[in-house]
Amino acid sequence: HPCKYMPLHAAVRVLCVGPNPALQKVLSFPSNVELGGVNRAASCDTYVGGKGQGAALALHRWAGGSGATTGVAQFLGGGSGDFVDAELKSAGLATLTTRVGAATRTCTTLLDEANKGAPTELIEPSGVVSEAELASLLAALDQAAQNYDAFALCGTTPPGAGELYERVCSLLLARADGADPLLLLDGFKGVERVLASRRLDILKLNLDELLALTERSDADAAAAELFATVLTRPGCVLAVTDGPRPALIFLAGGGSASLRVPEIRCVNAIGAGDVCTSIFLYHAAVAREAGPLDLDAAASAFAWGLAAACARCLQELPTFEQAAVHAMRERIVIERRG
Repeated sequence: HPCKYMPLHAAVRVLCVGPNPALQKVLSFPSNVELGGVNRAASCDTYVGGKGQGAALALHRWAGGSGATTGVAQFLGGGSGDFVDAELKSAGLATLTTRVGAATRTCTTLLDEANKGAPTELIEPSGVVSEAELASLLAALDQAAQNYDAFALCGTTPPGAGELYERVCSLLLARADGADPLLLLDGFKGVERVLASRRLDILKLNLDELLALTERSDADAAAAELFATVLTRPGCVLAVTDGPRPALIFLAGGGSASLRVPEIRCVNAIGAGDVCTSIFLYHAAVAREAGPLDLDAAASAFAWGLAAACARCLQELPTFEQAAVHAMRERIVIERRG
């Protein structure tokens, strides 16, 4: 039967800034992986990795047919970078790419029968981005910024690009056309100056990241501190995931709500948070076209992101079925707190 929660779609343009892409390999093993032993995989899948890239691909899958534009800004290098670039273009994404001397990293996921819900991740170090390469991507972002209604800053930056997100904030603050695109950050390491810019509209973290960032013991205390210091723009949102436990959303001056997610049999959760990021931001941007975000609109947008993340967890590869997203949205319960 049709989902009673029908998503509003619009031709919203979202750019995911994903400075740390990867060529992702998933090795599946018929028995448990043993350290120190020879482990022969039964299958190997190769696809695009990286938080910004995963976020962009998910949003294009969800809203690409409704006229929405999804772009990704990134550094790419070497043969692994060629693979990522070709895959993203083949998927129909708008790419904003600076070629770099260092090869794009390869990340490997190990799946076995005992640990499918908690796979082992092997992450290569990222290559160093030069000053000239950073300047090149920033110039491209400056030129393209007017073409987008919302921006997602996704994950950590590679060595040499630590200023990237802060500079994006400065670009948006300096816009002379009067536009006020939504800006979301999904990251907590090295983001102090990004937060200090006070340009963020949405901060999305998991609970452990939030508590580490604020050095607080609970989400409410952390939210109070952030709203008092750095999340100061009108209508600022703090969204907090916590795996299978209820998520929380806080609105500056507007209360908070919990979102109870359904119990599922998780096959592979890698990248689920990135799916949530872009689909949440997209629906927040759609809602904001009708006026400032209130708690109900922000929670509804977050619920669609969480539903898509749950649907992704049902798949071994990084995809989801539209029908599964609708089914998951039906089962998410939003409750105002306090």
